[in-house]
Amino acid sequence: MGAAGMAGCGSDGGSTDTPGSGSTPTPTPSGDGDDGGTDSSTATAEEPVTRQINYAVANSPDVFNWNPWTPQDNTAGDLWMSDLHGLRNVHTTNTSYSGTTVPTPHKPDQEEIEIMTWISGFEVEPPYDWYDHHDDRARYWNGDPFDADAREAHNHVNFFQEGNKFTEGATFNQRAEDQWTHHQWQNKGSVPEQDPDPTARVVLRSNAGPVDGNPPIHPDFTTPYREQFRDAANGDEVSSITDELVSDRISLDRMAESGGTDEMLAGSGPYMLKSMDDVGSERVILRLNEDHPNAENTNVERLALYWAEGDRRQTLINEGVLDVDSGAVTDSGATTRETLPDHVQEFTRWLRATGGDVWQLNWQNEHLQNLWVRRALIEAIDWNAVSANGWGEDASQVTQHDTFLLDAQSESTFSEDFLDQLHLYSRASNKENANEYMRRAGYSKQGGQWVDPNGNQASIDLSSRSGSPANVQGAQTIRANLANWGFGVNFTTMGWNSWSTSINPSEGLNYDSTMFWHGDPYVFQYYHDRGAWWDLGLVGGSPTGDPYNADPEDEVDTQGKPIVQQVPDEPGAFEAPDEAGKSPDLDNASEVNLVETVNAIRQPGNSEEAQQELYRTCAKYYNFYVPHFAFHQYLMGSYGDVRDFDWPDPSARAFDYERSFGIEDVLVLGGIAQASTDTDFEPPQ
Repeated sequence: MGAAGMAGCGSDGGSTDTPGSGSTPTPTPSGDGDDGGTDSSTATAEEPVTRQINYAVANSPDVFNWNPWTPQDNTAGDLWMSDLHGLRNVHTTNTSYSGTTVPTPHKPDQEEIEIMTWISGFEVEPPYDWYDHHDDRARYWNGDPFDADAREAHNHVNFFQEGNKFTEGATFNQRAEDQWTHHQWQNKGSVPEQDPDPTARVVLRSNAGPVDGNPPIHPDFTTPYREQFRDAANGDEVSSITDELVSDRISLDRMAESGGTDEMLAGSGPYMLKSMDDVGSERVILRLNEDHPNAENTNVERLALYWAEGDRRQTLINEGVLDVDSGAVTDSGATTRETLPDHVQEFTRWLRATGGDVWQLNWQNEHLQNLWVRRALIEAIDWNAVSANGWGEDASQVTQHDTFLLDAQSESTFSEDFLDQLHLYSRASNKENANEYMRRAGYSKQGGQWVDPNGNQASIDLSSRSGSPANVQGAQTIRANLANWGFGVNFTTMGWNSWSTSINPSEGLNYDSTMFWHGDPYVFQYYHDRGAWWDLGLVGGSPTGDPYNADPEDEVDTQGKPIVQQVPDEPGAFEAPDEAGKSPDLDNASEVNLVETVNAIRQPGNSEEAQQELYRTCAKYYNFYVPHFAFHQYLMGSYGDVRDFDWPDPSARAFDYERSFGIEDVLVLGGIAQASTDTDFEPPQ
């Protein structure tokens, strides 16, 4: 019986799988043919009622491109076509790897299964080195080894593509020690103009054994480019190779086993693209590779990836077309019990220690660079409503501390006394505070609208991913709150490609504010200079050098935030001059170079008290300046078809693992999902 319980308790980085666009199809049943869905008329005690599981990705066959170096990211879906890197526990953030056993009492003939992942383990040798060990059973779809040599070739192309061929002091710090061992290291000062970068064990540990990242392309693609880059004699030749690389699309026909180009340049997961006949305008069907180690874990023979985002994706959810998806089923928000068919139910729910959202601000906007304006906007918005309207009252909770960390990290890092002293911005709209802060910024109201000291109407742009109804509805609440208060907001929804490009520092940061995910396993990953568009750090990148890493000699980072700021000596200090601007002169404050501070956190040899003082400095900076606003964290959930599939109990360990964000790909690619042999299920409560 397919029953589910109610709610219970570039290189290696940067690949993201989020749901696509298009018109809404008419759902079709999925029987023994290639349609997908229920086939109860032919089911027996031994035969599953369906042989296909359906999911949605934010892409389309016309633009899909596994090549991660193109100007726009069209890779979405690649993670469903590749091996799981590893497994991260959603409760503890601990990682595990190939050979992990999972109890599966929901399977009639398997009490437990063993999940194969691409990485099988790692070693760390401070202060420079770490080693990843790969499972020697890993294969590309064409049978070639998916090994350390392939990873090195892929990452070496990435090194050259990022412009490091003739960069003084730049070295490619990795190599395949043997076929299945990949060795990486921090800069060791091995060439002139390169300073050694000894690094704390905890930082090296976070680099080792990644459970997420861009799956390496087949060496047939990467090796020729690597050799061309190696042979390039000057910058013009490098630019020519780069131009060729970024335009070299790896489309689905260059991956398929038959019916395409026969190159098979990518793909390694348990479900493979057997034929171009399985590629359609609505979906692509991947078929179980019986030679894959995880194939013996499952009776699901096909994985259908629907091309869908936004309204189309939500329609697929509401009509029961998708068999598994990420999210909590709540009384409000994007996905509610009333919008779903009875057989689509929540499997499990948990508080996500590393998952939330932040209102990301770009200080290049003339209003957002003003301290009192940022404070006023935060006070004017009802963050309880933003969280509830977007994610549902039962699916998220507002943060209780303003440190830039999520609450679990705040409470495990800082003393209760320190947290109690910090300023806490209002979670419900406080117009009295907001009005006072705007007046202190030098703004006034004319005709019900706020204007700046020069009489110009105050407004900002706000963007959101169209593929995330929660983000859209949360952003619409921000717009409504600010508009009703008299502050202009130009709200725009964007598809994945346009949105990710708009916040990419390499593309110029074409946004004022946006809704962005927030959360990391380690404190130093929050308090970090991180210009990468896919991960927001306390400090951005360098506008004069590497857009992904800040320079302590720069005046500002890529978001226009000053590198050197006066930080109050006492936690919770709040007073600042009127019209404070970017860099106010403060009483009882110390001048802090933020890049030097976050870099010091990552250095080896810090005493516990020294490390705490660095953390406290970062927290006091964020608490005073609110460069962005981390406003809530998730009560995560997963839901899907309990009629045609059997799932574990809500508190089962099988629900504890994810690759990057959401447990769904582990459920499917790990073989935890089980097609049912009947269509009985308990009605929703």
